[in-house]
Amino acid sequence: MISPLSRTLIRVLAFLYAVLGVILFIAPAWSAANFSWKISPFVAMTMGGWSLGNAFTAWETARIGRWSLVYGNVTYLSVFGLLEAAVLILFRDKLILNAAMAWPYLLALTLNVIVVALLVIEWLRTKPEISREGSEVPIWVRWLMGAFIFFVGFLSLYGWVSGAEGHGTDASIFPEVLSLFTLRAFASFYAALASAVVPLVWTKGSSAVLVLGRAGMSFIVVITIAALANVNKFNFSEHPGQLIYLGAYVGAFFVLSGLFLYQRRLHANRV
Repeated sequence: MISPLSRTLIRVLAFLYAVLGVILFIAPAWSAANFSWKISPFVAMTMGGWSLGNAFTAWETARIGRWSLVYGNVTYLSVFGLLEAAVLILFRDKLILNAAMAWPYLLALTLNVIVVALLVIEWLRTKPEISREGSEVPIWVRWLMGAFIFFVGFLSLYGWVSGAEGHGTDASIFPEVLSLFTLRAFASFYAALASAVVPLVWTKGSSAVLVLGRAGMSFIVVITIAALANVNKFNFSEHPGQLIYLGAYVGAFFVLSGLFLYQRRLHANRV
């Protein structure tokens, strides 16, 4: 089990991300004007979706508290916190620290990094056994996880190596022009998503996959709502690549829904 101290701090982290996410999501114009660097309302709403997904992921991690089930969630939170903190350091000259939304964002990331450090120390000290829980993972699920890692990992890598004149910033995929600061933040989010799935490709039981899948669904639903609320920003005729952005979330929604239905039927047949 994850220690009581770590679980308490993870719950605090979930609360911070929830507050941050709600503000960014329901007041995107105000949030964009008062954020820690220059972003658009659409980006603010999307980052609100990340934060709300982070809140759900962290809360579920603390609620379940068993390494065998939450190591995918822990991987996501770890990579997200460390890479987003690295982005802030790389672009520290562009930070706006006297903005109303600056310190809530910095506080959440700081606690995220602290939680990561504690969890790594705890993992190394206790060396928990990752036992099999749940049914056998079907081969088609493993192939889909591999495809997800390849696709989202590619988006992350491209977002990290792309320059100011690259396709990542010119509205060819995300339907607005992005700064390199924002592009690297997007890339870090995608890297966290891809990294979380990697250890599950070889997992022996489906329970950990379903736990991460529920966390993933929280991101998909909220970020898709943000995209649909800003659908007027999309121009598929001039930028067909924007279909990748919207289609990826819609496709992931149906894949995860299919996985949940498959597991429910499997359980019903066994009962």
